[in-house]
Amino acid sequence: MGFSVNPRENFMLALGHMEPYWLPCPMFDNSVLTIQHGLTERCDHGKDSWGVQWKLKDSRSGSFPVNHPIDSPDMVQDYPFPSPDEPQIIENARDLALKADRERVVLFGDNGWGLFERSWLLVGMPRFFVWLFRHQKALMTLIERIARVKARITERLITEVGVDIIGYGDDWGMETQLLLSPARWRAVIKPSQAELYKAARQYGVPVYQHSDGKVEDLIPDLIEIGVDILNIQTECNNWPKLTEEYGNKITMWGGVSTRTLDLGSTEDIIREVEECSRLGRQGGVIMAPGHALKCPEENLEVMRKTWKKKGWYRTASPL
Repeated sequence: MGFSVNPRENFMLALGHMEPYWLPCPMFDNSVLTIQHGLTERCDHGKDSWGVQWKLKDSRSGSFPVNHPIDSPDMVQDYPFPSPDEPQIIENARDLALKADRERVVLFGDNGWGLFERSWLLVGMPRFFVWLFRHQKALMTLIERIARVKARITERLITEVGVDIIGYGDDWGMETQLLLSPARWRAVIKPSQAELYKAARQYGVPVYQHSDGKVEDLIPDLIEIGVDILNIQTECNNWPKLTEEYGNKITMWGGVSTRTLDLGSTEDIIREVEECSRLGRQGGVIMAPGHALKCPEENLEVMRKTWKKKGWYRTASPL
């Protein structure tokens, strides 16, 4: 049998919590084209657009920050930030969008590092947590300033590039718990996070949020302030429970652990893909690796073959 819908249409069915023809998987069905803004958020060597110094230490996981330019609360107000209105911010994004087949692909606007990550990158992780208690006002000012830059970039990606989804990334969790208590996150991060989402939702554009770690406690807050798509790790969060509890309010993105794809057995990979396929049958799930690390090609092939076998619901796979 041939296609009844194209990849974009099928993706939108799942996003709308309707039964898709197959489980959307951008890695394999080419349903999504990621478009990035022009700021340098990370580099192998040298400074990014915010003045943070990076060095490549591990070719698999990438570069690490080695210098954090803001070392005093007195620097927060006047520290120079990149301008979100410079032409190069969206030039490449606009060119890529113009070449895309908009009838077949979803344009995903990647807005880079989030508020927590960008703020600790600027001040350093130890200093961030000290300031959380000793200089909370200065820290919140820093986060608010970052949010204004990010919100403006969101507006430009939507109005000048025409992206279909806006994506934010931030890592709020560890393996077993949040890095900040829910109360601290709500006091310090949530107000500015809401402004980020508002920048997209005022144009009717869905919001995607990534976070590593166990972040289940924040899901009601994220839904409240405007998240439509949530990319969180299956090894830290109970996907079956979450899809049952929030399945009509949010779309889950991921479902196959990168840890499993890297180190797991063939049986482990098959089991996770089959579970994701089961959860996505009625919509509300986009299958993808849980994180963007390099994995063995043979394991990705197991994922692809299992998806072809179990993730096609209303039409046979031609892929």
